[in-house]
Amino acid sequence: MVTSSKTAESAVKKTSVSFRLGLVFGLVIFFTVAISYFYLGGQLRSLFYDDIKKQLYKELQLNRQLLESRPAQWDDITVSDRWADDVGAALELRVTLISMNGAVIGDSYIAPERLPSVENHMQRPEVQQALVGGYGENTRFSETVKEDMLYIAILLGSQKPFAVLRFAKPLSQIKRLETEIRRGVEGALFWSLFLSLIFGALTAVFLASPLRRIALAADKLVHGDYSSKLQVKRDDEIGQLARALNYISDEMKHMNQQEEWFKAVFSSIREAIIVTDSNGVVMLGNPAACRFFNLDCGQMIRAGGAGRKVTDARLLDLFERIKVSDSPIAKEEITVMTDRGERVLQVSAMPVIKDSVSQGTVFVLNDITRLRNLERVRRDFVSSVSHELRTPLTSITGYTETLLEGAIHDPENAKHFLQIIHQESEQLTALINDVLDLSKIESGRINYTFRPVNLSDLVEKTLNLFSRAIEKKGIALHLHIPEDLPYVNADSDYLELVVRNLVDNAIKYVPEENGQIWIKAFVADDMVRVDVKDNGIGIPQKDLGRIFERFYRVDKARSRAIGGTGLGLSIVKHIILAHKGKVEVRSRLNLGSLFSFTVPIVRDNHKTKSHT
Repeated sequence: MVTSSKTAESAVKKTSVSFRLGLVFGLVIFFTVAISYFYLGGQLRSLFYDDIKKQLYKELQLNRQLLESRPAQWDDITVSDRWADDVGAALELRVTLISMNGAVIGDSYIAPERLPSVENHMQRPEVQQALVGGYGENTRFSETVKEDMLYIAILLGSQKPFAVLRFAKPLSQIKRLETEIRRGVEGALFWSLFLSLIFGALTAVFLASPLRRIALAADKLVHGDYSSKLQVKRDDEIGQLARALNYISDEMKHMNQQEEWFKAVFSSIREAIIVTDSNGVVMLGNPAACRFFNLDCGQMIRAGGAGRKVTDARLLDLFERIKVSDSPIAKEEITVMTDRGERVLQVSAMPVIKDSVSQGTVFVLNDITRLRNLERVRRDFVSSVSHELRTPLTSITGYTETLLEGAIHDPENAKHFLQIIHQESEQLTALINDVLDLSKIESGRINYTFRPVNLSDLVEKTLNLFSRAIEKKGIALHLHIPEDLPYVNADSDYLELVVRNLVDNAIKYVPEENGQIWIKAFVADDMVRVDVKDNGIGIPQKDLGRIFERFYRVDKARSRAIGGTGLGLSIVKHIILAHKGKVEVRSRLNLGSLFSFTVPIVRDNHKTKSHT
């Protein structure tokens, strides 16, 4: 007896899920019946609509047989309208008589005195069809009775047509029938839905408890908690699912431990590592690679791949070479385009071979862009300095040799040559000083002493240094600095160097006649802005973007002739940036230039401090 009971219980446990699936089929049947009801309602409406059209057509045919020829009394529109009223009242329809020219000569819905003002009906669709084929129909909204109407029209007069007879019937009967059917369908659907919900609720009582436990365990599993175990006491599909979930929990716990070890090792590698499959799709990358190529490491772990193919031509070439030769590549230097711009990479690649078939490639990429840029900067700097030093040294050497060869005995030429040597020596000294200043500024070895600085005094002091040059060149100086201009937080010595370089440039490049320089200072937000403007030769638009580069000159020959080193504006830029300000230039060729820079205003709680 006990064995029989256990067997029955086991059978119930095994069949319960299959039984509950009946609920799904019940819902399918419910929606199928519902759709059928709606379809049937549409069909009934269509059948009723067709029946009305047939009935109207029969009544029109009967009236056409009675009106083979035009009655003589219809010359009086009152008589024809009375006939339409009588027929309309008998048939409970709207009856309209329309002459061959489209004029309405009778309408059961319109009084006879209004007929002459009724709109011509020649363009009505049903009238047009009747005139062409003897019969016409149309369904549309009637502005007269304010509801949808079915219009059917035929041509009167078999030998000689004399008018168009049109019957119109409201479609309200169909709507009433449709409403009744809809009410019946809604009632049936309501009770079906009600009973289905009761049955579903009862079924949910049996399903909810074990499924809730399984869902809770699965949720913990998703969030990394592998400690929960499901108690399995049934042999149906839910029991099998619980056992499978327990097994997955154990496996994931073991895999998670291995993954943590792998991620710790993989993430600690400084070089970018990318693993691709045999089609070149990125499957895995360490954090360095994800940052470098803007990949989603988390998505790769969740989805098993980044879903992005190797697109760079150089990497594709390496990929194909490895795929063909199955041999590794060590430290090959390539240039690739990434989301961070063009980068120089040192690449090593190793094919992944399984069963003599390439499964993918492991790329190890070391970004040496900064190293190469530093090497290029060093080469460019050495080249530029060498070039700048060579020019004055060559000039000094040449004139010295000329003097030694006998020109020293020619007082006039000797003095001229010595002046040139002196000028080139000064140029060489200025160049070396600028190079040393720029080197200290760029290396960050300068201790800036920030303190409140009176900009007006600083500009006046700088202009005094250039007073002789300004007078000699006849330059008109326009100075606009308010007396209440707030103090700025700056290193006075280096800020003076900025103003000196900008004023010196302005003096050098203004014309010999009618030269003008404007110096203006004003408050802009929490900064003081200084503008140094001149009416000199200006700067071409193509050179504006590089004007602050080291040794960059717009007109190299003229710049050297007037004593420029090509480093002044670069020094200006680095000093202003160290002051947390901005420097910019606006210029038009032959119309002058405007150099502007900003420095922060001294705050109320300002204290003198040093900044390296």
